[in-house]
Amino acid sequence: MARKLRALVVALLCGALLGLAGAASAKTLRVNLNADPAQIDPITQSELNAQWVIQNMYEGFTAITPEGKAVPALATSWTKLPDGNGFRFKLRENVKFHSGRPFTAKDVKYTFEALLKPGANAGLSAPYLAKVIGADDIKSGKTSDLAGVKIVDDHTVDVSFTKLDVLFPIYQFFFMDSGIVADKGADWMTKVSAGTGPFMFKGWKRGTSVDLVANPDYWGGKPKIDGVQFLIIPTGDTTLSQYDAGELDFVKLEENAYRRALGNPDYKSQLVTAPRAQVRFMGMNQNLYAPFKDKRVREAISLSIDRAAMIKGLYQDAAIQINGQTVPGIPGYNPDLPPLKFDPERAKALLAEAGFAGGKGMPPIEIQCTEVYKDEITYYANQLGRVLGMQVTPKLVERATFIKSMNAGEVAFFPWGWTADYPDSMTYLGEMWYSKSPFNRARWSNPDYDRLIEQAQTEIDEGKRFQLYHQAEKILMDDWATAPLPATENLGLRKPNVKNVTVTPLGFSSFATAEIQ
Repeated sequence: MARKLRALVVALLCGALLGLAGAASAKTLRVNLNADPAQIDPITQSELNAQWVIQNMYEGFTAITPEGKAVPALATSWTKLPDGNGFRFKLRENVKFHSGRPFTAKDVKYTFEALLKPGANAGLSAPYLAKVIGADDIKSGKTSDLAGVKIVDDHTVDVSFTKLDVLFPIYQFFFMDSGIVADKGADWMTKVSAGTGPFMFKGWKRGTSVDLVANPDYWGGKPKIDGVQFLIIPTGDTTLSQYDAGELDFVKLEENAYRRALGNPDYKSQLVTAPRAQVRFMGMNQNLYAPFKDKRVREAISLSIDRAAMIKGLYQDAAIQINGQTVPGIPGYNPDLPPLKFDPERAKALLAEAGFAGGKGMPPIEIQCTEVYKDEITYYANQLGRVLGMQVTPKLVERATFIKSMNAGEVAFFPWGWTADYPDSMTYLGEMWYSKSPFNRARWSNPDYDRLIEQAQTEIDEGKRFQLYHQAEKILMDDWATAPLPATENLGLRKPNVKNVTVTPLGFSSFATAEIQ
């Protein structure tokens, strides 16, 4: 009896030790976000923080490699339809949603219809469907069936357009489970995820973290980590402090942390960098501030910005000057635009010509942005006051509120950025400055520009398409629609025991292959 009791105790102790060992070996990758995502579902997502979370749970026809190339994902191939105005997509087989249901052509059509549904408050992906036959009928409520999308079989779907959209296969869509609303209700996104990606939704504590868990049935192979925790950390200094304390495994640095990170030799071996596929710009909404209607005022503002000083002082040389609204490394970039100058005297002369000598007669204006850009908007306010005599007051706004206001065209003066959603310069020129784009946040409009963008969307020949981009970008810059701002590098810090994850031109690499040793 005693022998059996000892055996039982030993067995229980071994079990307990094994349990502890299992807990100790649990590996969750801890990364940072500078604010809560504004959305958490694939239909309404419209900003970068939301994308960085969502892209780990959802997938589209294609994916973007760390080098910025589009490669097949849920579509294995696509061919033009016989009439030349659409594509046939062959879908990847043996793919399951997080619910366990199979991914089929039905889910592709369902996602497209959900993006177009009246009242959906659809985000970044919705404009990509504008040329699909029947899109307007769905948006108007005339029908719920998208006529231009035909299910051929479970793994084949045809998409037809009113006019060919040559970039459609590489647009960023996040396909969702067509059965999720029936299963979980209209608020399903607060409970589960409905994608096919390598991670599944676990929970969201606003202001604290978004937690994901590994998808054991991922078609690309089960992730080597147990999950991802996105910690909400608003400031760069706090991010670095938590990284130093071992509370973060991998961080993407905000610009306001560049000087501290680049100036610390202890970080040298842990620093990872990549050119950023992001255009930075100064939004000047002519509908909200009358002086912006004068091109000379807009040019004067650009001439007042000392970009070289910003690159050195604010960004510790981890940035480059861009002279338009495309960036190196993204197809369609124009390297031949005239370099932007810092010319205070010409800026003053232009402002005087416009009737505002020394800033007299210009109403006071706020320059708005989020907490992470506090130093930057303070610089602009001081610089425009010093050079032009403008009365500019910096104003910090909570991120989700700020993005909503920008999208509604309610912010007069603001610096912001647009990170590429797909590897082609249309992602900037079409989404930021085309007058019909819901993300033309400065509300600039030019019919000649729009005509070139519309022509480029149908041009199959890449060289000819890029020429159209360059013509459109010249119109944009000749009108001083904006003042381009320095394009910063993507900088990150990675602990030595973290492998197969880095920063990329578009943000983070996929966490599907990440390892913690």
